[in-house]
Amino acid sequence: SGKETSIPVTALKQGDRILIRNNELIPADAIMFNGNANLDYSFVTGESIPVPKVAGEIVYAGGRQLGSAIELEVIRTVSQSYLTQLWNKDTFVKKDEDKFNSLVNIVGKYFTVIILLVAAAAFLYWYPVSLRTAINAFTAVLIIACPCGIALTNPFALGNAIRILGRNKFYAKNASVVERISKIDTIVFDKTGTITQTGDADITFNGNVLTAQEQKLVKSLVRNSTHPLSSRIYAAIQADDIPYCSTFKELSGKGIEAVIEGNNVKLGSALFAADNNKILLNNDNTASKLDSRIFLSINGSIKGFFSINNIYRTGLENIITSLKDKFRLAVLSGDNEGEKENLQKYFGQEGRIRFNQTPADKLEYIKDLQNSGHRVLMIGDGLNDAGALKQSDVGIAISEDITNFSPACDAILDAGEFSRLNKIIGFTKTTKKIIIISFIISVIYNIAGVTLAFQSEISPLLAAILMPASSITVVLFTVLSTKLMAKKRGL
Repeated sequence: SGKETSIPVTALKQGDRILIRNNELIPADAIMFNGNANLDYSFVTGESIPVPKVAGEIVYAGGRQLGSAIELEVIRTVSQSYLTQLWNKDTFVKKDEDKFNSLVNIVGKYFTVIILLVAAAAFLYWYPVSLRTAINAFTAVLIIACPCGIALTNPFALGNAIRILGRNKFYAKNASVVERISKIDTIVFDKTGTITQTGDADITFNGNVLTAQEQKLVKSLVRNSTHPLSSRIYAAIQADDIPYCSTFKELSGKGIEAVIEGNNVKLGSALFAADNNKILLNNDNTASKLDSRIFLSINGSIKGFFSINNIYRTGLENIITSLKDKFRLAVLSGDNEGEKENLQKYFGQEGRIRFNQTPADKLEYIKDLQNSGHRVLMIGDGLNDAGALKQSDVGIAISEDITNFSPACDAILDAGEFSRLNKIIGFTKTTKKIIIISFIISVIYNIAGVTLAFQSEISPLLAAILMPASSITVVLFTVLSTKLMAKKRGL
């Protein structure tokens, strides 16, 4: 009915008309309907050279649009798409083992050989006394030795942990993410869209009054971007009959620009909008303001700036208070130092707060921490943080909107559950302790059981009863413990 709305990818049907903006992935095979596509298929093929497409051509799922927003008509559902067929191949199955699985594999490798040697030793030890006793001891050792309890500890604990976290809208890519979070000692936060929420922020335009045509140009420009501030400006401008935007470019950490109806429109940092004219910054004491400023220029002329008063997410103060004594904390922001005073209220003077950070700067900062021996958790919005999220030991994307996350992240946290971040991190560490305790219980059982069987204190029949009982005990302990500790933490 002429309106744009967001729906789950799984709800896409053949014939649906979809809008793909800059840097968004095409979710299903479709036909180009409007605009000019410039598709990067490196996500699927590894080939980074963009492929141009025009109206009427078929485009396959998995391509990332680079440039202006395009309209497509779906010709196949997601389950039938070319990308889904690729993902189902064994080539795309990534082996990502955690430390405990590796330990289980090492134990399993030598377990059978050791048990056979112990059983043989038991037979030889009792054979001079009694053949019957020797056979019973040999059989009892083989039966009661149980690697199952050791092997089941990890998948049941982590599997239950992922289920509990998913119920709290924290979605981990795989089980190893839970273990990796439990080992981190440094947490790095992005600012805009991560610890701040732009959806409810106050937005005003300061400068020359924009004409109706200029408002249309701005709305057309921001319509192509998925950045939280672009979405906020788009919602704030009331304009119809939005013109088509061509030659759209989005420069991470700087801004966006395009040619619209012959007009060159730029929106972003002061230096970007003013073509690196530093005089603008000197005349405007941006650093003294406690807001985010997005400057607008049309045909090289600065029209003013959008002022967005950032609102910090609910529970931020409690999260920082509970984390700063246990972890090294840092904040990286692509904005100017306008919010330095506000951030120091939360993170304190000892907090590591950096401004005017480009995506490359954020990536290098993460690398420097890792080179110093730190295990880093990066929390961002998944847009210009993609490199830092990928580089970090664990990357978590805060999702305020279903389009605002990146395949580079290891987990996604719904923005509405941000206040539970400290509980989630604490729960992963508790899960690790539960795994270790379960592992110790299994090892003690095997040592005690094999010792008694070697001494012929246990009959083969009793051994056959005790062996599955140990597996059941370990499973019940891990499942009930993780559930109990999650409830204790309010998850």
